[in-house]
Amino acid sequence: MQLRRARRLLSNTIVLTLILSLLFAISPLQKTYAAETIDCEDTDNLDERMINLDAGYYGPCDTLDKNNSSQCSVNIVGTTSQNKDYAGREILTKTQLSEIAKNQPVYEKAAQKHDIPWQIIAVIHIRETGLGRNNPSNGQGIYQFYDKRGGPYPTGPVSEKEFERQTMFVAEFISGKAKANYEGNKTITSSSQPNVIKDTLFSYNGRASVYEKQAQSLGYKANEGYEGSPYVMNKADAKRDPGKNPSGWGQIKTDGGGISYPANEGYGGFVQYAALTGADLGGACNGIGGPVRQKVVALAKQELELWGNGSLKPGTDFHKYSQGRNENWCADFVSWIYNQAGYPLKKGNQGNVASVDEVRSIGEKGETFTFNKSGDYTPQPGDIVIQKNTDPKNYISHVMLVVAVNGNKMTVLGGNQGGGGFTSSKVTEYTITGFATSDIVGYVSPKGTE
Repeated sequence: MQLRRARRLLSNTIVLTLILSLLFAISPLQKTYAAETIDCEDTDNLDERMINLDAGYYGPCDTLDKNNSSQCSVNIVGTTSQNKDYAGREILTKTQLSEIAKNQPVYEKAAQKHDIPWQIIAVIHIRETGLGRNNPSNGQGIYQFYDKRGGPYPTGPVSEKEFERQTMFVAEFISGKAKANYEGNKTITSSSQPNVIKDTLFSYNGRASVYEKQAQSLGYKANEGYEGSPYVMNKADAKRDPGKNPSGWGQIKTDGGGISYPANEGYGGFVQYAALTGADLGGACNGIGGPVRQKVVALAKQELELWGNGSLKPGTDFHKYSQGRNENWCADFVSWIYNQAGYPLKKGNQGNVASVDEVRSIGEKGETFTFNKSGDYTPQPGDIVIQKNTDPKNYISHVMLVVAVNGNKMTVLGGNQGGGGFTSSKVTEYTITGFATSDIVGYVSPKGTE
């Protein structure tokens, strides 16, 4: 396959203006980058793409693991029993999920700093180098992108420190290119409007005009080019499955060439993203999506796994929830979970709530949450348990999440647990018998959710 490389220097004055019906806004670049393009596919009219976007974007160079399609048991959101496409096939392999789980703390660290969902970094890593930890010979690194401060990257293995550095660079790049402007310019989260995520992936790959035409041929709107991109939507449904629609679903497979049929076999980035997050794929993927409570429980279990397997440790790793503050972090944890589920406890500041009293107050206000007094209510998974302290001067003391209810018992999961102060505590899970024990004040519940 013949590859063409192009280099473009970008300055602080560049502002991308992608005008989309979904109010998708692009923010100005904050740094100077050099980007080099290697296109193993999706290379329709490279010069036009770079002029339109003032940036180089990158072909996928698919190296997906097609040999291991067994059911995955890694506890990543949406991938335990719902990691299926529209035809019931595994989306992410066990090998891929194991690698994602190893990389997840690095993805999360970069994503939190730059206000993007960590899963979008993971799927770009899959699409570009198959989750590789070796820099390819083209100098672009493991994300097929390089920042002027770090690239071009030397060919060969990538250390943990270098992996984190490249991940930080690409997260900054994604954030600068693809901020969503919806509902008061909120941060992009894993449950953001799906089209925002799709368009971000489409932009990263290059926004080839041929895919806009392909989207329209399949009945999508002119500004929904991402729906026609195999990089984004391959195998999302039958009409975008190369095995089901070999003559109507194509892909650019050579540099400077036209579209050819059928498209390649690898899953689209958004299909993989939906498997990780449960984002709405229009019925094509049954991940952890839909009900807020279900998302909350899945996210909480995911964090429990990270603390259980040692990916997160007592000390300062709780800073991911507390925004770097040293403090008792049980409220930080539950508010972080709800924000990641797309149903924040409050607007602004990434939904962070640091005070147990404020969590209760939010429920009592009755706007997007309700407060249910202990003794008058049977809790449900996803509820926030409000506990009191035995010290009368500090009545409200702790919050946890209900993750399961069985008869008169409930399993609760929370942060800042295990004793020893906030630097020694971690995320743990245990079972309580009875819903109206002497130390339970009540429950804060998401309002109007299934």
